[in-house]
Amino acid sequence: MALYPYQVRVDRLLQAGKSVILQAPTGAGKTRAALFPFLDSWRDPDPARFPRQCIYAVPMRVLANQFEEEYKQIVAAYTKRFGLQQQVKIQTGTRAEDRRLESDLIFTTIDQALSSFLTIPYSLGNRQTNLNAGALVGSYLVFDEFHLFPVDETGSGALATTLQMLQMLKGVTPFVLMTATFSSEMIKRLAELLDAESVTLTESEILKLPSQRNKRRVYSYRAETLSAEAVISDLLAHDRNRVIAICNTVDRAQTLARELQADPRLQGVTVELLHSRFYSSDRDTKEQLIRHEFGEDRTGTTSTPMILVATQVVEVGLNITCEALHTELAPAASIIQRAGRCARFANESGAVFVYERIWIIEEY
Repeated sequence: MALYPYQVRVDRLLQAGKSVILQAPTGAGKTRAALFPFLDSWRDPDPARFPRQCIYAVPMRVLANQFEEEYKQIVAAYTKRFGLQQQVKIQTGTRAEDRRLESDLIFTTIDQALSSFLTIPYSLGNRQTNLNAGALVGSYLVFDEFHLFPVDETGSGALATTLQMLQMLKGVTPFVLMTATFSSEMIKRLAELLDAESVTLTESEILKLPSQRNKRRVYSYRAETLSAEAVISDLLAHDRNRVIAICNTVDRAQTLARELQADPRLQGVTVELLHSRFYSSDRDTKEQLIRHEFGEDRTGTTSTPMILVATQVVEVGLNITCEALHTELAPAASIIQRAGRCARFANESGAVFVYERIWIIEEY
């Protein structure tokens, strides 16, 4: 598959020794833009031109799981075609498959990456603390969805630490920072701070992307609480097949799922629940089901209507779509990320409903 023009720009900048800060919408191919130059360098390896190892850091385990699953297949086909032997591994708190960061392409979470750089790696004992720091310094680094890296009220946190680290490594370690929501002005300022090149897609470039063609997403504001009644009424009125409802807390999601499951009007409709409190094995099983039923490839999916009730765990990582998305009011960046799970792919139409959370104050 040929690269999009913006992906070509990213490739040329990286091949020229530049680091990149990339802003592109969800579904635009940011991951391919970041990894194509690295994978292509395997055919003609030159450590002086491009590192032999890539560490790809994301804010959530679900995203690391998805990328590892996807790129294991891509790399397997690629290495077979060119007679290579590169490996893809994952390193997270629940899947510690590469504790020393030794594989060729490693998907990990930002906490694992930063603890390694700070010589306090979660994955190793005190006698080996310098190993993973060396791996970070000697690798090509990719930080995806970096706008979701935690920041506390003082401005500290994973995002600030990442930026400080990249300031220390500029000119030494090539990197790509990727986001869908930061403003162009913020991207420009970060590029100046980190001595990197900014790549921001124009509106015309976005509209030319196959994934963005013929998509229609209508937003509606509802001055009410997100409720089972609101979800059911919309599903029945428009004969929806795939619906997502996103709550801001686990308790709210659990309550909404129970109410939907108990409503007799939804006989024959499957209601799935996804949040962070599931055991990892159960959550992995649920994520696989959701990716299958709400994914782009609809061959083999059930014809039964399905409602997914979730928390912000679906804001990134799950490459899924729906016809209607109901969400509680949240920060703008979160709303944009959540809306990216509705009418996500080309030639789709969808409705996004944003509900104002109404708090009921009881008097005693």
